[in-house]
Order: sequence, then C-alpha cells, then structure tokens
Amino acid sequence: MNSSNNEELIELLSSYFSHRGHFLAQVIRADLQSSPYLTSKPKNSKKIKSNGTQKLEVQVSTPLTTHPVDNGHQPKHTVDNTNQQQTTSIQDILVNLVVEQTGYPRDSINLQARLLDDLNLDSIKSAELVAQAAKQVGVQGQVDPSHFANASLTEIIEALKELSKPQHSQQQTTENAPTVSEELTSWTRNFVVEYVAESAASISRQEENWQNTHLFAVDDWKTARVLIVAESEAADFVTVVTQKLQQIGAQVEVTSFEEILANSLIQKVEFTHFIAILPRNVKGEASPETQLKRAMARLHAVATPPPSSQRQREYTSVSYIQFGGGYFGKLQQIGDIEQGCTIGFVSTLHLERPDLKVRIIDLPADVEPSTVVERVIEEIARPDAFLAVGYDSQLIRRIPRPRIQDRSLYENRNLTWSANDVFLVTGGAKGITAECALALARVTGVKMALVGSSPHPQDNPMGKSSPEIARILRRFGDEELTCQYYQCNIADAQAVVELVEQVEKNLGNITGIIHGAAVNKARRVENCSLAEAEVEIAPKVMGAINLCQALQSKPPKMFAGISSIGAVVGLPGNSWYSFSNEVLDLILRRFAQEHPETSVISTAYSVWAEVGMGARMGTVHNLRRMGIKAIPKNEGVNRFVQLMQKDPGDAQVVITSSLGGVQTLGRGFDTWRIKRVPPPETSKFIEQLQIIDPGIEITARTHLTLEKDSYVKDHVYKGSYLFPTVFGLEAMAQIVAYTVAQERFYTVRIEDIRLERPIVVDPQNGVEIELRAEVLERESSNAPLRVLAEIRTEQTGFTTAHFAATFILGQKVEAPIQKLELPTEPLAIAPKEDLYSWLLFQGPRFQRLQQIYTLNSTKMVFRTQRNAEEEVQDSADRADGPFLLGDPYYRDSLLQSVQPMVPQDLGLPIGIKSIQIYQIYSKGVESCIGVAQAEAKKGKQYDTTVFSVDADRRVIEKLEGYQLRIIEHRPDHPTAEELANRGDRHEQLLHQELVERAAAFDVTVPQISLVEMPGMHNLSAQERHQRQLPIFSKTVGKFLNLLVLLLIFTVTAKELFFRLLENF
Repeated sequence: MNSSNNEELIELLSSYFSHRGHFLAQVIRADLQSSPYLTSKPKNSKKIKSNGTQKLEVQVSTPLTTHPVDNGHQPKHTVDNTNQQQTTSIQDILVNLVVEQTGYPRDSINLQARLLDDLNLDSIKSAELVAQAAKQVGVQGQVDPSHFANASLTEIIEALKELSKPQHSQQQTTENAPTVSEELTSWTRNFVVEYVAESAASISRQEENWQNTHLFAVDDWKTARVLIVAESEAADFVTVVTQKLQQIGAQVEVTSFEEILANSLIQKVEFTHFIAILPRNVKGEASPETQLKRAMARLHAVATPPPSSQRQREYTSVSYIQFGGGYFGKLQQIGDIEQGCTIGFVSTLHLERPDLKVRIIDLPADVEPSTVVERVIEEIARPDAFLAVGYDSQLIRRIPRPRIQDRSLYENRNLTWSANDVFLVTGGAKGITAECALALARVTGVKMALVGSSPHPQDNPMGKSSPEIARILRRFGDEELTCQYYQCNIADAQAVVELVEQVEKNLGNITGIIHGAAVNKARRVENCSLAEAEVEIAPKVMGAINLCQALQSKPPKMFAGISSIGAVVGLPGNSWYSFSNEVLDLILRRFAQEHPETSVISTAYSVWAEVGMGARMGTVHNLRRMGIKAIPKNEGVNRFVQLMQKDPGDAQVVITSSLGGVQTLGRGFDTWRIKRVPPPETSKFIEQLQIIDPGIEITARTHLTLEKDSYVKDHVYKGSYLFPTVFGLEAMAQIVAYTVAQERFYTVRIEDIRLERPIVVDPQNGVEIELRAEVLERESSNAPLRVLAEIRTEQTGFTTAHFAATFILGQKVEAPIQKLELPTEPLAIAPKEDLYSWLLFQGPRFQRLQQIYTLNSTKMVFRTQRNAEEEVQDSADRADGPFLLGDPYYRDSLLQSVQPMVPQDLGLPIGIKSIQIYQIYSKGVESCIGVAQAEAKKGKQYDTTVFSVDADRRVIEKLEGYQLRIIEHRPDHPTAEELANRGDRHEQLLHQELVERAAAFDVTVPQISLVEMPGMHNLSAQERHQRQLPIFSKTVGKFLNLLVLLLIFTVTAKELFFRLLENF
C-alpha cells in the first residue's frame, strides 16, 4: 500500500463516516493515523505537535462555513477605514492576531465581528487573544481578558485605546508603584519579640541572604581608627576592649560623653569607628527626668557622624554596647533607661543612614569583660549593615526576632470590669486612643476619663481640637456610656496628681490606665537637638512616669500603653518618637515588676489606615508605595480590646499589617528581623520571592515554559497550552508548605477550589505566574490551620486570581473503607485508543485511565494508575516532581472521569468544593479503582463526586462538588450509554447508511451485525471461531436466506473483517 493509497483510504473512510457519525469517524481516523503500517505523510500536509504526539493536520480547502458577516445594521469597517494613527495601530495589532488565531483572510475581517459568535473562538482563545493584544499595546495587566470573551473587535479596540492614553498610563503607573500587587488581602497580626539563640555564621562565609540584603566589607582593624565613648565608671570594660583592639592593629582613643560633645569629636572624619559603652550600673539618686536626659545625651553623642563619603570610605561604624542582660532589658533583667533602651533609636539611625554600619550589643551587667570582648569585636566587624545581638549570662548568643502569635491560645486575664471601674485615658479624645477607649467602654461598661492637652470644647468652642473632642464625647453619649473630658499637661508631675484627684472625685477610684498621649515631629536625627527631643518625648515618657508615681500607692488593675512599632524596628524620621515608645515599654515592665497585682500591656502598632498620626501626616500613602500596609481601624480596635481581656504572655505586643516585600527589604527597611529561610530546593514552583512573612504570607513569581514545564505539552486544548488544574494545586501546595514551614504533607484537605480563569502558557515565551499563600488566624485552639492560596498571572497584571483554594492542615483523619463491588469483566473500551483520541484531549503523560467497568450518564467506575514519587535527579523540569500532593497525573485522571459520562457536552473544570487526600504517597506503581458519581446538573454545569480506593478499598482521596462547565455541545457524539455499548451504536449508523445506499441502487438491503471484540488477535484460530459463531448465528437469525454482511471491527487488532454469507 503506497502513500497515495493511504491518503485516499483515510479520506474515503473519514468522509463516509463523518456524513453519518462524527464519533465513529474520529475513532477510525485516530486508529488509522496511529497505525504502524501507515507512516508516510500525505501530500500538502504538515506535522504539528498536539498533546505530545505527532498528528496529521487536515487541510480544509472549502470556504469556511462560519464567517464574519455584515448584519446590515452596522456600518462595515475594514482595516483601511480609520483616520486615527493610534487606533489604526491597535486595530492592526488586533486584526493580525485574529488572522493568526483563525486563519481567516485579512480582508474578510469585519470589525463588528464578535469573538465567540462570529470568529468561532472559544472562551479560552478569546481571552488569550485579548491578553496578547493588551501586551503588544503596552497595557498588559490593566484589562481582564475574560471580560471581553464575546466582545466585538471594535469594542476591544476602543477599550485598548482608552487604556493606552498617556494620562491613564500615568495614573496606572502612580497607582501601581509598588512591584508587589496592591490587592493582596490586607492582613493584621500580633507579634511578640523573642530572643532566639542563634550561633554566629562564619564571617568569611557570610553573604547576602534572606536576612541580610545590605552587607559591607568585614572590618579591617589594621586600618581602623576607633573612638570609644564611655563614663569613667566603665573604665574596666573600656580597658579590656581597648587592649584587644590594639592587639589586632587598631588605633584607639577614649573619651567621655561630655567630651565628645564639648570637642565635637563626632565630626572628626578620621574616625572609622565610634563605640558608645553605656553604664553597666546606674548609681546615685537622680530623678527619673535627670536619668532620661542623661540616657538621651549618650544616645545622641555618637549618632551624627559625618557622611562616610567625606573620607571616601564605604561606611562608618557606629556601635552601642548596653547592659540589659542579653535580653535587651525586657525579660530576666528589667533594664534601666540609662543601661540600654537603644533599639528604637538606633534602628532608626540605621534606616536614615545607609552609609553607617550600626550595632547594638546587649550584655549582662555583671559580665566579666575578658569573657566577651572577642565576641563584641567580632560582632562589630561583621559585614551586616545592621545587627542587634545579645549575650546572656551563659554567653548564649541571642537575636531579637518577632514571632507571630496564635491568638486562640491567649488565656483570660483574671480581671473583671463593670460600670464601677474608671479608666483614665491620656490622649484619649482623639485618634487611635479615642477609638480604643470607646470600644473598651462599649464592651465592658467602664467609665472613661479622657485627658488631653486642649481645653474642653465648652471652655473654648473655637479651639483647634474642640470639634474632634466634642465628637468623641457625643459618640460616648449616643451609646449611653459615661465619659468626661479633662485638660492636663501630663508631663507635669503636680498636674497629674491633681488630675487623679479630680477624676476620682468625679467618677470614682481609677482602676485602669490607657496611656496614649504622644507627640511626633518627623525629622532626622541630625536635625533635632536634644532640647527639641526632650520636648517631643515628654508627653509619652514623662507622662507615663508621672502616672506611675501618682498611682504608686493605689496601683490600678490594668495599665495599658498605646505604643508604636518604632520601639521595635525604628521609623525613618522618627528617632526620638521610636525611643520614647521603647522607654514606655520599659516603664510598664518595671511597674508590673513592682506591682504584681497590676497587669500591663504595651500595644506597639504600625500605621493605621483611617485614624492616628500616620493617617493625619500622610504616612499611609508613602508607606503603601513601599508595599507597607496600614492596619484597618476595626482590626486595631478589636485587637486592643482583646489584649485588655486576654493575656498574650508578654508585656509588649506588636500589631502590624504587612511590612512590605523583598523590594521593601531591598530598600533598606530591614530592621523587622523576622526569621526567614530559603525555600526547599524541591519546591520547584517557587522561583522569585516577592513577599516573605513566614507563618503569615509568602508571594513568589515563577515563569512557566514548555522546557521547564513539559507536562503542558500534553495538556493542549484546541491549540491552547493550558496549565493543568492538578499542577496548579501542586504549585499552591508548595507555596503553602513553605509558608507554614512544613516539609511534606501526609494528609491534607483542600476546599473552595476555584478555577476562575484558564492559565495559558505561550509556547514561545511562556507565562509569568504569581503564587500567593496567606495563613488565616485560627478561631479556636482546636481549629485546624487554614491557608488561602492563589495563582495570578501576568495576563491580568497579577491583580486577579486565576486559580484559588483553601488548604486545611493539621487535621488527623483516617482513610475510610468504601464498599465497592466490581463487575467480573470491564467494558470493551480501551481508554487510550477509544477515549483519548477524540473525547479526552490529554496527552500521554496524563493518560492514566486503564479500564472502565461501569459507564452511564450518572456513574463511571474505572481503573487508573497511581505512581510512587520518583524524583529525577538534577532535573529542572517540573514534570518530574517531586510532588507534595503525590502523583498529579493520576489525580488528573480523576478529573477526566466525568467527561465520558457526558460525552455530548465537552467541558473544563471550574471548581471543586473539596478534595480530601487521605493517602498522598504510594509505595510503588499501583492500580486503583475510581468512582465518579453524578450529583446534579445546573444549567451548563455538572456537579460530581469522585473518589479512589486502593486494593484494600481504603479511600485514597475524595473530590466533592467537582464542577464541570460545558463549553461545547456535540449532539453528534454518542451518549455515555451508547459509548458503553458501542457495537449497537455503530451497527445502527452503518445500517442507516446501507438502507440509503440500497435504495439509491435499487437493491436489497443487506443485513449486518457489528460487534466490537477486543483482544481477538491474542486468541487462537479455534478460540476466535468460537467467539465469532454467536455473531454469525445472530446475523443469520435476522433474515434467513438473505445476503448478510457481517462487519467485525476489532480496535485492538486494527483489522476490518468482511465476510459474505450465502444462503444456508
């Protein structure tokens, strides 16, 4: 049989059967094309890749049956009719893409044609076309292609034209300044700072990593000129440090804090290192105000060195050695202001001065200098731009690290509140403090004494703050809550004493304090004198000190401070404000130590979205541009109220929304020292990290290509390379596991799986996707962990989820046993040959269906193959695994199982209510049984339950609420019942054709019997005859003494048997 005959045979049979039965035509065409005997190419044809196999492309030479037409009501537009250059350019781009997608002649394109109705593009191709057009026009990500699924070309051109206008592009650029998408769910979480034991990395191996994005050189002490600043009481410590530095080649000078100021030594550019050694012990009976001023002077003494560029140096080193017990004065040894309290101020210094190498080294007050001197010098020499490190009494190295709190584990405070309780609230008539006070009163019924520096609105109705004060008083009154306002300068000790007396006279004994008074004037360290700084911090610090002294003999049940995250991370332009909030934390800790009956809490907030200083000063917008999110008002208020009622286990809680992504870290905002680790090498879907907040949120971008994602070659739907659902689940699982620090899952439940938009992989350029995971807070201590996951793409500007799901972790579930009885023999359907060639589009990797036992419109029972995890060594191809969720190709066969039940309605998955995976890992290649059970049909959507069981009938996994959306109806396809009994279907089609042909030729209609008998080629001649005899008898029995044509078509053998039987 030569090539020409091959072609004629294929065309003849295809033409014949397509006239009467598209289904049979497709099966025969696929069988013949894959036959090893028919390998030569027909003339005028070309090979194309489809589903990973080589397939003949049928050339259509006749005119297209569906053509864009003029409806007679709209003026006809062609590509030559426009007068605007911009419109013409966009029009050309769009028309070129239409020609490329459809193959229509360019001059036949009607701009009124709609993508679905007129151009015969399906919804996937339509979205792909719009996305490509937007990319070429330069407005990628500013349009959702799915919204234009059936738009006309004119509508698309106008939309792209509008988006490409300069003012629109400028607006988009401004709005989308952060590289991390703005639409990420704005989360808020509680943190505590823990002092984590961490050994120091070798300096020689230290490099920029997940913690350090800015590294300088390692200090060369032989070229260093060091100025040590200390009081005379620290002489022993200074002597040890000086001698050690001199031994390693450094030039060292020593001065006092008074002398450095008097002689302007900080301005000496020749000094490469400034080391401030704070007092180990506080002596004397100085007043708190005096101690505060001395502490501030020491901080300021070495904080303003000249720019390192003046000496053409890479950096200047500024170090503070303090004595807070290795825990920065927060835990075992409650620090004194003079001994430490440098974190907020010095962190701000680092953020303001990128030319400084900044250190905070915290030591025990009673440490022997000789035991720590080498460690101190090594920490100073490290390349880190910023480092805060402590050594405890055992000389264990500790790094302050924020740790997210699980609020469901908070325990109730042993406090009760009623209308008999009185809270004194400083700064309580405005902003954040007012909102918190109102919420607490609403929940507990306590009386509130709001205190501010402004006069009462009744005394000064025209005062600047009077409207706001009057408004909060009115809000209390509207809810019938007791509230009075008092004017007081709380930085004045005597005024505070008088205030307390007046409040208790009017309302009763003060049982609670909320201290929110503060002043914040944004300015850099070098632009603020000590005198100005003392005035700025007075309401916050002296106010707290005065309150403590006024209530010393009658301590309240609760003392809360409204604080700032600056106390922990510093805030550029807010050095003294950050310092004052750290001091407040120390004051409250010391008060609690002196008065165990008093509960204390310092709520260190980041910026709020709607109220507070940040909102008033415009900080919210500036921080948003850096990717730093603001706390919604309701979140901030609710968390405050909870902390007043429940104990978080620490005196200070940091409350914050996202502090930005990798770009923010790269800009130098690196003082939020949350512990970060790189993703596992096995997590191949995690490439470029955008946001790293372990335990809360991680976002990463990945570029999908046919080279690194070769499985996509086997997932081509009508020419579109689709990212498979099962690999979307795997990608989301990898980002989820990385976020919650789990190396693997043993059981997992995935809920609310939404496949809202297909992800199309461009065969040449690939596609950029963005993986997102956010851990939700638990509602109770017994609740499982829930993690939201999404996949977004460049096609929609990373603004819209294409795939989304919720992962449920931590549930202990046992695999149930499912009773299931199989028929003794499978149906005469060979899935690879009979289903994947025309009904199921998946290519070889995904062709796991092996046998079908039951098939009808409501149920399918099948056997599929599930492989053990086999990691291909050194393979960059994500098709090779490893897979956190187990074999994705097997899982895809579960998704495929619905289509044979509804072969006349071609569809794609759009969602799954839940997937419960009981057994992720198999012990080897195994065959398992799957069951698909139809639940309902709603419009164009089928709902199905699918599960699989192992050999012991234990459930491997179960899909509930699996939704298949119909995208094409094919009435010429068989029903599921006809597919299960294919011989009857084929016989009927062939008999109809014979009747018509017999009538045309005026001959008797021959009688036939057509039966599919797979496996005939494996039988002996005698066995074949035994199986054929009943078919012969059946045919003869129809009409005796008539000519009968018996056609036995065995798909497995790829043979056609024609037998003519004469009269018997």
